[in-house]
Amino acid sequence: MVKKTLDSIKNLLLSEQNEILSAAALLMAIGIITKVFGLVFYSLSAREFGTSQAMDNFNLASTIPDMITSVILLGAVSGSIIPIFTKAHQLETHQVFSKSFSNVMNFVMLLFGVLALIAVFFSRELIPAAVSISHTTERFDLNEVVWMMRIMLLSQIVLGFSAFFSTWLNIKQRFVIPQLAPLFYNIGKIAGALIFVPLMNGSVWGLVWGTLFGAVLHLLIQIPLLKYLNFNWSVFHLNFKDPNLRSSIKLGMPRILSLAIEQVAAMVDTLIALSFSAITVYKYAIYLIGFPLSLGTSFAIASFPSFSKLKVLGKGEEFSKLFLRIVNEVIYLSLPIAVIFIVLRVPVVRLTFGLLGGKFDWLSTLRVAWLVMFFALGVMFESLRSIIFRVYFSINNTIVPFISSIIVVVAGAVTGIIFSNYFSHFDDFKFSSLTWNSSFFFTRGNGEYATIGLALSSSIVFSLEFFALLMILWKKKVVFGIREFFRKLVLKLFVGLIMLVLCYVLAKFWENVLNTAKTVQLFILTATTSFAAFSVYLLMSYVFAIDEVRIFIKLLNKILKIFKINIEE
Repeated sequence: MVKKTLDSIKNLLLSEQNEILSAAALLMAIGIITKVFGLVFYSLSAREFGTSQAMDNFNLASTIPDMITSVILLGAVSGSIIPIFTKAHQLETHQVFSKSFSNVMNFVMLLFGVLALIAVFFSRELIPAAVSISHTTERFDLNEVVWMMRIMLLSQIVLGFSAFFSTWLNIKQRFVIPQLAPLFYNIGKIAGALIFVPLMNGSVWGLVWGTLFGAVLHLLIQIPLLKYLNFNWSVFHLNFKDPNLRSSIKLGMPRILSLAIEQVAAMVDTLIALSFSAITVYKYAIYLIGFPLSLGTSFAIASFPSFSKLKVLGKGEEFSKLFLRIVNEVIYLSLPIAVIFIVLRVPVVRLTFGLLGGKFDWLSTLRVAWLVMFFALGVMFESLRSIIFRVYFSINNTIVPFISSIIVVVAGAVTGIIFSNYFSHFDDFKFSSLTWNSSFFFTRGNGEYATIGLALSSSIVFSLEFFALLMILWKKKVVFGIREFFRKLVLKLFVGLIMLVLCYVLAKFWENVLNTAKTVQLFILTATTSFAAFSVYLLMSYVFAIDEVRIFIKLLNKILKIFKINIEE
């Protein structure tokens, strides 16, 4: 029995994952566990530091390293490397493929390293310049933030190499180990909160070293599979005449530029949050909303090689069907999560960040909760962003995403500032307390809930972007059957509305019955309300014959088969 179990695990880790739904389901399962571990880290951080200045220092220090990583690595990997090397993998020998991949990897990491060194040398100028824009320079220990940033850059370099290893494995249709890597990254960060922080007398520096430890684990977990698949890294190989390198640069540059522009927008949002002393509140909300966003990421990772293959083979009809099927599945999966975040925002945030007690107070709970709710309004369409971008990349079009990113950045920055100004005029946030005053959009108040404007801006802008990109694909005859898609979308939204009404009624009922100041009773409210509302969502899906309900049945059946129960019929 033990040997059989070990063989099954070995087969899961080493074999190819070719079926998209199964691969996506597996990635989602691992992703959920990864997110849970991430939430454990944030809960521990909230217990130790709350939304204090020390935590603000930590989050500010990570901003520039995260920006460089997102622009260079994500731009190169997601924008060009996977589609180019998916094709190369089909046409070239393993040796030629690996050598060419090493060449591109060395070039990108060299570029990444140069930018990291520039950031290190000019960190004492970069950090003060950033915080001075938000007029909060006096609140930060700039020397500490600078040194934190330097260690964070080292962590990002380690993650950079690891990201390329993950990409190589994804091209080889191995998704499990690359998806486990972020889990081990979070384990390292948890070690920082549980072990390093106490060892350093409660210093936030424990989180910094935990992040570096997690980055090392992220890399090491992938080494055995790389060796098993004979990955040969030519460390010193750099050939600028390599056609795959030139294609990567040509295809990747628009993506890199668009990500650079997006990171400017992210920096604007961070500085707005910073100016309202809410950078940590903002980061907590961003991480929590990452749960439904990870659904789209899982499907995007699992489907990207398939999109690239269908493009190479010229199977346009299958390409369109695959895309619409995945979009419908992600919408169906993310919709109930959005409903729960909208209705149960306060108990969810309290149970996530305040469960362990400590310095995460009630005001912090409310501020994060309202941010989560406004983010949830658009999370269903934002979760599709990684998928629709990869569709464009698979057809070798990075120009449209680039132009789209520019528009999103401008619109997001303008609306983010305007909406934040408006909400900054309210201290005790309730919908009933909102008043219309056009001057509020152009003047700045001191309210605790100003960053709600950033979440509202995000929901509006990303939702509009998805529909714009979808219509372009339809006009270019890459996607067909758009009317049927919208019919199904309206039906899903109607079922989601029924779920929302029931969820709201149940939550109000429990609030009058339970003492929500008690953790156990708060958990009962959240769990029972979510389960009941989700059950109605499934039931109404059957009533209205929504095809995607079969996803849940398939996943549930796989679990119940362990107990010899089959529910598919």
